[in-house]
Amino acid sequence: MIELVLTVCLLSSPTTCREEWPQHAGDSLTSCMTQGQFRAAEWASQHPAYRVAEWRCQPRIARQTPT
Repeated sequence: MIELVLTVCLLSSPTTCREEWPQHAGDSLTSCMTQGQFRAAEWASQHPAYRVAEWRCQPRIARQTPT
């Protein structure tokens, strides 16, 4: 399984960055690479206070949610 990972930074504080994992169609590296730029642009248009600093495709990892 492959996931798209965006590193996004606040426009008002460019050193304040975090990672986002938007949904993308497909589970292959090829589909992630071909759709990544479009998904990043879509995410950025929905979150105008942020800019996408970079994006990458990586194997899906289990993340713990804070309690």
